Amino acid sequence: MIKQLISFGNLKSASTLTNKIITFDIETLIKNNIMIPYLIKWFDGEIENSYFIKDFESSELMIIQAVKDLMVRKYDNYQVYIHNLANFDGIFLLKILTELGDIKPIIHHKDLISIGFKFNGYTITFRDSLQMLIVSLWKLGKSFNVLTQKSIFPHSFVNENNLDYIGPVPDFKYFDNILINEYNEYKSKFNNSNWNLKMEAIEYCGTDVVSLYQVIVKFNNLIFDLFKINIHKYPTLSSLAFAIYRTHFLKKDEIAQITGQIEKDIRQGYTGGAVDMYIPKALEGVKIFSYDVNSLYPTMMSEWEMQVGKPTFFKGDILK
Repeated sequence: MIKQLISFGNLKSASTLTNKIITFDIETLIKNNIMIPYLIKWFDGEIENSYFIKDFESSELMIIQAVKDLMVRKYDNYQVYIHNLANFDGIFLLKILTELGDIKPIIHHKDLISIGFKFNGYTITFRDSLQMLIVSLWKLGKSFNVLTQKSIFPHSFVNENNLDYIGPVPDFKYFDNILINEYNEYKSKFNNSNWNLKMEAIEYCGTDVVSLYQVIVKFNNLIFDLFKINIHKYPTLSSLAFAIYRTHFLKKDEIAQITGQIEKDIRQGYTGGAVDMYIPKALEGVKIFSYDVNSLYPTMMSEWEMQVGKPTFFKGDILK
């Protein structure tokens, strides 16, 4: 009745801290309701490389050049982190990578987790840092208190006809999710007519990749100090958490991963996540008491041993 049975054992701690990573970002403009890449930036911890659409015949050739520059001995087996690879940058990369070399994507629940890429004898892996650090880059920079913070930029101002624009700072309406005082502070950095779209776009994209690099390195250092694990071996936060568990908290018994009828039967016993919210309206002068019940999962996990060993399927009365 068991289609597949895999046992999980302990993992060994890492002996050295490694940060063989690059951060990568693509900026786009909208043409005929279609997003077109016009700028690429990547950062290896020391060097920032920029690629601007006006220097290439097409956005495809721009992406190809950016990728080819990564495929050198120096970056062999590096991890290339992109914040929101699954839902944005990966859309533009996949077609190019498929035509350029050999790819090995990992897809889970329709989400693109990572892309292994081999070209010219070298291998890199594109990873979605949003799968590991599940908040916006702006919040990450603030939370980790890194030196380089995400800046602001008038994304909706950019189009294919004004890529050479030099002039006054674009109007406030072209900036998303900022306050007027933030706009005024940004505007005060420029003279009335010296705002250069190309230069400012490159600088903005540069702060993104540098900030993300600093966040990932800081997070990896933190996890290594606590658990002697390099995060770059694990593409998602859940896989990292499981690795920490297997390295430091899993006892000598093994845990079986099961599928088939046994897995279906066990899963029926796990329910949760359904929350009803009621906001009653009190009568004047009448107190209302509200109550909340914390999740029972942590309670059970703290008080009871995790079930281990190989399960046995049977039919009949369990008491017999």
